[in-house]
Amino acid sequence: MIVAIVVSIFSAQGVLAQDELAVNGDFEFWDYEYEQQEYTEVKVIELPLSVQEAVARDFQKLRIVKAFISKDNTYKIVLHDNNNNKKVVFASANGEWITPNDNKS
Repeated sequence: MIVAIVVSIFSAQGVLAQDELAVNGDFEFWDYEYEQQEYTEVKVIELPLSVQEAVARDFQKLRIVKAFISKDNTYKIVLHDNNNNKKVVFASANGEWITPNDNKS
């Protein structure tokens, strides 16, 4: 029963987080439709261990709330702190931080 409650809470946050991605000022603005076309949501537990370890090492006070994968196997990761402030980072499959390719139209 507890597992069902936790899953439903995370699911509800996921729906809200997608809408907030387009309007939140904590990171550089990206076109919402571009985000939906280029990245597909994945479960946090499906992230490669190297990416999970990099987040744990470099963002110790943040937790992963959303994860997305692109066609070229790069990951977009939405992080929150205890005050629900957001940070979005991008990583390669081997856990290296990258800058997204923004020369796509």
